[in-house]
Amino acid sequence: MSRGWLAHTHFNGGHDLAWQEFLEWYQGTQGEPLLQDWYVKPLRDCEGDHESAVLVLLDLVATYVERFGPTPRGRASATDERVAATYGPLPNAWGGRQVELLDALLWLRQRMREGRELSFLTGQDTVESLHSFTLGWIQNSVFNQSKDLTVAPFQDWLRDVKKEAPGEGWHVKYLQDCQGDHRKAALKFLDFAAEFRASR
Repeated sequence: MSRGWLAHTHFNGGHDLAWQEFLEWYQGTQGEPLLQDWYVKPLRDCEGDHESAVLVLLDLVATYVERFGPTPRGRASATDERVAATYGPLPNAWGGRQVELLDALLWLRQRMREGRELSFLTGQDTVESLHSFTLGWIQNSVFNQSKDLTVAPFQDWLRDVKKEAPGEGWHVKYLQDCQGDHRKAALKFLDFAAEFRASR
């Protein structure tokens, strides 16, 4: 989910320096970066206890905040360079305006059709990572009270017009529809995003 949150921040010209400084501290103290699947080892070590596994990371965050405080210290690596290294050049059309979820989804679709992997934006090559990305983006919008005018209409359209809002989640259904092919399942969702944009 953090990938969607951070992309929302980065694509809209913001910087989450405190989080970046924590990630750099984490890598320095733990000897490895905090990866998207960080929870696998704690979950195994905690014998499947999800709450205890989450507390492993939250205890590290608390340790960091107790030592350094919650605000940025100005020691994070250059953010613009990191954003460019992570995503490559962003679309010129995004300059000077709010980037919404549909913009990010259509850009991802274009890049995947050019041969990029899903993971360049979501962190992993799974349809679950795309679902998590969208949730992170939406949570950032809600938390920071930024109005993303594409989310609710797209969700309504998927549900009411396309009848594609199954109870188990679109990501589960699409993976089944595509016989376990994560790339095809992700592109199915992204194709719906393109169809929705074209219908407006």
